[in-house]
Amino acid sequence: MAEEKPQGVKSTLSGWIKAGVTSVVGLMSGAVLMYLTPLVHNAIKPAKPVANFATQVTGLTVQINNRSTGGTHGWWDFGDGTVLEPFDAKAETLKHVYAKPGKYDVKLTLQNLLNEENERTTALVLDAAAPEITFFQLIPLTPGERAPSVYRLQAKAKNAAYCILSVEEDRPLEITDGTANQDRYITFDEMGTYTVRLAAINGKQIVEKAVQVYVSGNEGLMPTAKLQVSYEAIRLERITKDMRITCDWPAGSRENTVTFRKERPAFGGGAIVSAELVNKDDKNGAARNVKLAVAPDKSRIILSGELVRPAGFLAPKTTTPSWLAEVRVVMERRTAPQLINHGAVAMAVNLNTTTKLPLQPLDEGWELVRKTVNVELWDGNRKVWESSKATTNAKVTLMNQACLVTAIPQNDSVVLKIDAPTAATFPPQGVIPATHVPPPITLLPPPSGPIGPVARPTFVQPNPLLPGRPMKK
Repeated sequence: MAEEKPQGVKSTLSGWIKAGVTSVVGLMSGAVLMYLTPLVHNAIKPAKPVANFATQVTGLTVQINNRSTGGTHGWWDFGDGTVLEPFDAKAETLKHVYAKPGKYDVKLTLQNLLNEENERTTALVLDAAAPEITFFQLIPLTPGERAPSVYRLQAKAKNAAYCILSVEEDRPLEITDGTANQDRYITFDEMGTYTVRLAAINGKQIVEKAVQVYVSGNEGLMPTAKLQVSYEAIRLERITKDMRITCDWPAGSRENTVTFRKERPAFGGGAIVSAELVNKDDKNGAARNVKLAVAPDKSRIILSGELVRPAGFLAPKTTTPSWLAEVRVVMERRTAPQLINHGAVAMAVNLNTTTKLPLQPLDEGWELVRKTVNVELWDGNRKVWESSKATTNAKVTLMNQACLVTAIPQNDSVVLKIDAPTAATFPPQGVIPATHVPPPITLLPPPSGPIGPVARPTFVQPNPLLPGRPMKK
C-alpha cells in the first residue's frame, strides 16, 4: 500500500500540470487571437474602396480631380467609346479631351486587393466650341484676271463640324468636312464682281468670312485654254476601334502559371494597320509576358501571354485569375475604284508665253489609281485643238496666225506653251497701247487762180483697242 501512494501522487501531479499547461496555452491563444484580430482587420484585410472624384469642364476638355480612397486598381470609362484608362492611385488629376460636344457619363470603377468593388458615375454636358476660320484667301492665276479667270482658294477652319462654300448664286453650295483644309481652283467664266463666302458651323454656332474678286472682260481677244482632269481612285477609310479581350484561367487547372492565346479577326472586311496594347503597364493585373501581334495577312490580331496565380495564404488553389486586355486597333478599308471629276479649269492665255494650267487636286483620303488629262484650246467660240497626252509643236491656227502648241502634263498641272510669229498679248488693265504716228502732212501752195474748194488731206489712224485694224477718221 505504501508503495502505491507515490504513484497516486505522481499521477495527480501530472494531471494538475497538464491542466495548468492547457490553461496557459488557452490563455495565450486567446490573448494572441485577441491582439491578432485587429491586426488582421487593419493590416491584412484592406479598407473597402470608395470611388470619388470631381470634374471641371472647359470646352471639350474635362479635368478630373481624384478623391477616391482604398482602391489599388480599376479603370476610368469616359463614356465616348474610347478605350478604358487604368486607374492610378498616385495620380491626383487627369485630363480627357472629347472629339465633339454632347452628353457623356464619366465612370470610375475601383477594386482593392480582395477584389471588393465600388464605382461612381457623373454626367457631363459639353457645349460646342465656337468655330473659327483661321485662314481664307483667293489667289488669281490668270494674267490680268480676265475672263475666263482661275483663282486658287485656300482656307482652314477650327472647331468646325462642317463648312459651307458659296461661290455664285447659280452654283450649288458645297458642304465639306470642317477638319479638312480647303485647297481647290475656282473658274469664273464671265466678267463681273463675285463674292466667295465660307461658313464654318459647329452645333448652333456659325461664323462666316467673304472675299470679293473682280474679273475683267476678254472680248474674245485672248485664246482660252480648258483643262479637264478625271481621277480613278480608291477611297481609304481609317477606323480606330477599341477591343476588350478577356483572358480567363482554364477551369480545373491547379498550376500556378498557365499560358493563353487569343485571336480576334478584323471587322468590316478591312485590313489591320496597327494594334496597340493600352494597359500593357498594368502591374496589378494577373498577366505576364504579354505579346500582341498582327497576323501576316493583316486579317486578325494575336494576343498571347501567361496568367499567374496570386501567391500567399490569401490566394488558395481554387482562385481563378482573370485579366482584361485593352487593345486599340487601327484598320484600313478600301473601296472599289471610283471615277471622280471636279469639272474643267478654264483660263485666258497669251501667245508666246508659257502658262501653267492647274489640276484640280484629289480630295484627302483617296488613293490614285490613274488619271486622265485633256487640254483644249479655243479661239473665241471655236475649238481649234485638243489633246489628252503630251504634245510638242502641234500646228494650230490662233488669232489668224499659224502657231505651235506644246503641252507637257505634270503631277499637279499641265505646262502649256504657244509659239506665234507675232506677239499678240493683251495689255494689262488700265494700259492703253501706243498708237501709230501718222505720216507727216505736206501743205501745197495756194493756186494762183481763183480760190475754189479746199482739198483737206486724210490719213488713217489705228483703233487703240483693236491693234492692226485701222479705223478711218
